Amino acid sequence: MTKLLWVCFFLFSTSISSQEKVMSTYINNKLLQDAIPIIEQFYSIKFSYVDALINDKKISTPINSQLSLKNLIAELQKQTKLYFKITGPNFVTIRPLQKKDTISICGYILDEDKKPIPNIRVFFKANRTNTITNRKGYFENTEVLYNSVILISAPGFRQKILNTKSFLNKKCNIIRLTHSQEEILDEVFIQEYLAKGITQNKKVINIDLTNVEVLPGRTEPDILQSIQLTPGVNNPFETASGLHVRGSSPNQNLILWNGIKTYHQGHFFGMLSAFNPYVAKEVNFYKSGISAKYGDRIAGVVDIKSENKIAKKITGGAGFNMINADIVTHIPIIQDKISLQVSGRRSYTDLLGTFTYKQLSERVFQNTKIASINNKENNFFYTDYNANLILKPSDNNKIEINSIYSKNDLDFKQRNPTTSFGDDLITETEGYNINWNHTHNKNLDTKISGYYTKYLLNYQFITENMGLLKEVETKKNSIKDFGTEFGIHYKISKHHNIAGGYQFSNNNIRYAFVTSTPNYELILDQDDRFLNTHIGYLEYTFEKPNNFYASVGIRANYYSELNQTLIEPRLFIEKHITKNWKINASTEYRSQATSQIKESIISDLSLENQIWTLANNDVFPIIKSYQHTFGSSFSKKKWYLDIEGYYKQIEGITTLTAGFINPIDNTYHTGESMIFGIDLFLKKNFKNYKTWISYSYINTNNTFDGINNNESFPGNWNIEHTVKWSQFYKINNFQFSLGWIWHTGKAFTNISRVDESGEIIILEFDKINSDNLPVYHRLDFSAIYDFKIKNASKIRYRIGASLLNLYNRKNLLNREYRTTNTLNNELINSDIFSLGITPNLSFRVFW
Repeated sequence: MTKLLWVCFFLFSTSISSQEKVMSTYINNKLLQDAIPIIEQFYSIKFSYVDALINDKKISTPINSQLSLKNLIAELQKQTKLYFKITGPNFVTIRPLQKKDTISICGYILDEDKKPIPNIRVFFKANRTNTITNRKGYFENTEVLYNSVILISAPGFRQKILNTKSFLNKKCNIIRLTHSQEEILDEVFIQEYLAKGITQNKKVINIDLTNVEVLPGRTEPDILQSIQLTPGVNNPFETASGLHVRGSSPNQNLILWNGIKTYHQGHFFGMLSAFNPYVAKEVNFYKSGISAKYGDRIAGVVDIKSENKIAKKITGGAGFNMINADIVTHIPIIQDKISLQVSGRRSYTDLLGTFTYKQLSERVFQNTKIASINNKENNFFYTDYNANLILKPSDNNKIEINSIYSKNDLDFKQRNPTTSFGDDLITETEGYNINWNHTHNKNLDTKISGYYTKYLLNYQFITENMGLLKEVETKKNSIKDFGTEFGIHYKISKHHNIAGGYQFSNNNIRYAFVTSTPNYELILDQDDRFLNTHIGYLEYTFEKPNNFYASVGIRANYYSELNQTLIEPRLFIEKHITKNWKINASTEYRSQATSQIKESIISDLSLENQIWTLANNDVFPIIKSYQHTFGSSFSKKKWYLDIEGYYKQIEGITTLTAGFINPIDNTYHTGESMIFGIDLFLKKNFKNYKTWISYSYINTNNTFDGINNNESFPGNWNIEHTVKWSQFYKINNFQFSLGWIWHTGKAFTNISRVDESGEIIILEFDKINSDNLPVYHRLDFSAIYDFKIKNASKIRYRIGASLLNLYNRKNLLNREYRTTNTLNNELINSDIFSLGITPNLSFRVFW
């Protein structure tokens, strides 16, 4: 009996030992298809799958009683990146992971020194939930959507964007965040300015066109009109391209498109911007404190850049308003290596005359024959195209090839039984740029670029008699400008940086005024010259976050044909007095060898009368400018206050480049302009509402040799007082904006007497610019609505509506008196009035 008990005990122990061995099996780097039978036997389950799906999958995992089926499946999902779904008490299906599936993730967030970062937010975008890291920097989420976005944000660190796919591995992810001075500076230095998407940092206004909120009177984010909402920028003639920055004229602004110099920035005779806002990604606008890398202009700088990152997928958009239609698309060609962005925009004004077009036409064509003649043919349209090729052959190299083209075409004809008259006006811009950036290491970058730009203005007034050509009056202006640049940027240490380079430009400008008949050709005036310019620049910056910033630069220009060298020092400093209060100051010297003259020889149509010309050693000197600024800003509890005063002295202007051809005389006079002013900006943010108001004072005085007894007088574009007040409100997917602008009238020269006793009318003028036009004011409104047809769809839509001059005020923009040059001498009072009430509608789809 005792022996029998021992035998039974031995057999039972053997059975237990055998079972324990089975339950502690370890699968080590085994193909999944070979491991499945072991798992099926242990858990008494069956797997369903497609053989090809698991052929190359290997796993390593223990099999024991401590590991539940649920935990085993979670482990298998991580290792194979496949989805294991329990479909019954003893059945498991294997299939590829889909976006709707949930997975379990975990991770440790460390800084650059491998120290845990506790109490920071991890945001799961798909279901808009958060979790917080513990003291070890650890976080986890057992149910997060596969192939969704995770945002990790921590004060003082660069934001990290991850995909949940990256968490499908054996262990918890180790995530390292890097420090970012930009993020540290966000609260104090990078200040939201007018609206979301428009910020100010070190007095540079940055516009992120992919993120900008609606602005007053605009259904679309027009680049140049957005800039006009900033203090210190006036537009006496309500055009988009007429940027008068702190008393300077528009031709004194440097406007770049991807490094390409532009000489004509308007469509529809300046009423609309020639730059498609859906192609441009960001705009940097400078009023003062200009970097040494920018030259050849003495006023504002508008640096426009399109998308410069390789497209991951096809994106773009298309839409229309009451003037034009456009389409933009960004296409990946080779994944992470090459992508192409192309766009096209065209007006349909030659096919359909909308109410918006009629209002703009009334403003543009007033005081021209087009407005005064009923029986006429007026075929007008504009178009523009852009192409940007982005190549990234390696992590350290990026090449961008950009192009821009725009055209305005006016064909106006009038006829009677015997005679026909025609006005043919074309403006055309074409530009190309290639840019290569190479990163040598984390401290050293170099850049090599080249650009070419061409501008053409061609106007012809054609007279025919009985179908035969009688006379052609021609005005032509052409520019061919190409240049190269080699730049280098070196980070000396955490707070010290130095940048420099060499630039070269070759500029050829021609203009001609010609009258011709079948029997003769009379050249009234012409010029054809070129100028080579060699430039070297150097700039040092020091930045201690939340404390002090300084930029010291110098630019040396050698104008070969003029045999002149000009040295341009630049200085900008910004100092934090407290966390919320800072002051800044700048001083700079700048020069400009190109300028525009106001012609009055061919003036039949009285449009596009500005002609580009180059400096010479005879009539047109190089324009030089000194500018000094001092300002301060304060921000606290959603209040923001910014104030800046400035003084500018401009030398080398002439009566032609300053627009004084009447009522003075037709001879050349050289002189200077002194400008001083102050800009004030105040903004308050609430939850869904924000409002801002700005005030600008500008005083411009010109002095010319031999004019006005050599005494100073106000400039042609002097507007002393300007107030701009805007409101913004957002509710759900609606955005509303209301803006009011008020300013004193522009200076003009009145007439005291008209002598019509002789064959020629003689005008006697008052003192130059001694009178002012009436006060100007206007109220603009706009609204947009964003929506999706399907919540899960990536396609979104936008509807916009706007009203310019809401209460239909008739503002007088300009007044000039002159007489005609014909035998039938007549007095002309050229009053130009503002836009009337002008509605606009837009629709756009984004993909």
